[in-house]
Amino acid sequence: MPHVSVQVIAPVLTDFFHCMHCEQFFDQAGVGRQVHQEELEQYPEDFKEEAVRLGNWLLDLAQRYGDQVHIRVIDPQSPQGLLTSLRYWVRTYPTFIVDGRDRVSGWDAAALDAILQARLAGR
Repeated sequence: MPHVSVQVIAPVLTDFFHCMHCEQFFDQAGVGRQVHQEELEQYPEDFKEEAVRLGNWLLDLAQRYGDQVHIRVIDPQSPQGLLTSLRYWVRTYPTFIVDGRDRVSGWDAAALDAILQARLAGR
């Protein structure tokens, strides 16, 4: 059974954690969840909506293709994301890189499905 690798280059919501001792202290004081929730709420609404949309799309892909598709999300603001974006000339997010060859930019689910099905069929 063939496997397909999908790199997803897209901005992700980042929630910074403190050292383990501070995290334990915050949790025991009952404010740990509140601190992290406040960090996430500082993102613009459209950014959060796109993150949810992408998450739902990736869950759907994982459920439909199972172990045949290996999905890896890369934040373009990370060093690896910057290099990957430069390598594949990514200018639009999200961008899906399938097996290091095919690229789908934006929210075109039909195009991504067509590429995945072709790859899994061995074409």
